[in-house]
Amino acid sequence: MSDNSDPESHTKRNEAGEHLEVIRTISRVPDNPNYYEKNGLRTEGDGMDHEQYNPKSIGFIMTVLGCSFGLCASQITPLLYLTLGTTIAADLERPDLLLWLLTAGIVAQGALAPFVGPLADLFGRRLIFLVGFIMAIVGCVMCGAGLDASAFLAGQILLGFGAVTQELMAIAVVAEIVPTAKRPIYAAITLCCIIPWTPGTMYANWISISSWRWVGLVLALWNAISFCMIAAFYHPPPRVNGRGLTTKQKWARIDFIGGILLTTGLVFVLVALNWGGQAYSWTSVHVLAFLIVGFVILIVFGLWERFGAPHPMFPRRIVHAPRPFFCMLFVIFAAGINYIPLVVFWPIQAISVYQADHYTLGIYTLPIGTCILAGAIVSALLLGLLKGRTTAVMTFFCVMQTVGSACLTVADPHDHGTIIAPLVLALIGVGGVLVPNQVIITVITPDDLIASVTALTVGLRAQAQVVGLAIYYNRFLAEITKNTYTYIVPAFVQVQYGNPELIEHMVEALTSVPFREWATTVPPFPHADSAAILQEAATQAFAHAFKLVYYITIAFGVPACIAAALMGDVSKYLDKHVAVVL
Repeated sequence: MSDNSDPESHTKRNEAGEHLEVIRTISRVPDNPNYYEKNGLRTEGDGMDHEQYNPKSIGFIMTVLGCSFGLCASQITPLLYLTLGTTIAADLERPDLLLWLLTAGIVAQGALAPFVGPLADLFGRRLIFLVGFIMAIVGCVMCGAGLDASAFLAGQILLGFGAVTQELMAIAVVAEIVPTAKRPIYAAITLCCIIPWTPGTMYANWISISSWRWVGLVLALWNAISFCMIAAFYHPPPRVNGRGLTTKQKWARIDFIGGILLTTGLVFVLVALNWGGQAYSWTSVHVLAFLIVGFVILIVFGLWERFGAPHPMFPRRIVHAPRPFFCMLFVIFAAGINYIPLVVFWPIQAISVYQADHYTLGIYTLPIGTCILAGAIVSALLLGLLKGRTTAVMTFFCVMQTVGSACLTVADPHDHGTIIAPLVLALIGVGGVLVPNQVIITVITPDDLIASVTALTVGLRAQAQVVGLAIYYNRFLAEITKNTYTYIVPAFVQVQYGNPELIEHMVEALTSVPFREWATTVPPFPHADSAAILQEAATQAFAHAFKLVYYITIAFGVPACIAAALMGDVSKYLDKHVAVVL
């Protein structure tokens, strides 16, 4: 097709010259005349047949399998490490750094995501994918072999860089090499490699009986296998949006100024949220300065993207269908926040309230991986099979997540069986919302910006998790402090045992070991019933603190349900078009 053809109307003909289809286009892609977009979304005019793909070729099969391994690597990293947060902090003798040990990798994901998407859209997926695996492998080694908390934090940052690259590339690659209508089905297929890892929290806790450091070796081996698969079998064609551009011109289209502003602003805000109410008071200079500077930088970022950036990090044409686009972003944000109580706080609750040791905790946390994955796969399958019911499916899982989380508030602190049903519902709901939404949003995004929009959703979810952890941890800390004076201090007075330092030591220790283990590390109790009185007091103090955490989830869950219900139908975008032909 000649570049001089009318950009508003393109007619396809077969070899006999018979008319087949009139393609209406909005315009040629800005600053790139080498292709145009059918209906403003689908790449055409690049010389490829975008309605053909070969799902039986070894290259296609192994590419999907390699992406499945890569997506699995990105998901099992937090699955194996987040539930061991208090154990690792205690072993490294830095319980004061617990929040950073939990969030360093997530902050790194949110910081790198804005760069990875545009780079992958211009330069291609393969090299960036492989670099992500290398960063993850190095991060695993640092986490497992590091002698102190700083080495572990550095390893978590590299693991975060690797995980966000793996997840982003895996979703983007599979989405673009299959027909648009089949993206939800292939998303479900891609998730299947995680099935053997769904007991990941159990694996991690059982491994930690020997040493939590072996987790790093397990993750490093999985990443190495995934690296080999992608290196050997994934060989995509050159990116269409980089065609005709020199390397210098490609680099010029990366909005480094916007990326630096966004990353810096977010890091400042997140540091302030993690400091507030913990290392420093909310009214301290440290917290206020970081918070104000962070928000100012984010405002500058918005102004730069709107008025200054020649090639914005997220071009305006990325928003093709505004209502479903922004509704999906909000649902992802809310689900990211409500993911935290279920993955981070439930394991702590199992220890402090239900007296779980590492072996028992591995069993109690089994629903985390199993139910999140089950929700994601079932949701993706439903979206693929019920193409006109996207809004209903998303609303259903949002309601399940919200109701399940809210029902955790009525669990009996003396019977862990009462928490299982609402926990399972909440986890299935979270899984049914997060990954499928990240796939569906690619359906309403221009083909050449799939990695960019995936970066937006992955980064948004990561930042939501950090914000959620800061919110929940601050409120939990404040509540447990109040409950210590309400329940634990009177119990110590009643049994005439210990001192203020011992009370503080007990509250801190019970987040990583059950009461019976803590009791063996302190002087003998003065009376036979002293242990029972103190354990009951601790149970009540922690149980009421966790109840507040689950109440807060309602504030994010209800608006997410409303946003999902208002999403609208996207079935008209589910067609036979293949974005990238292997």
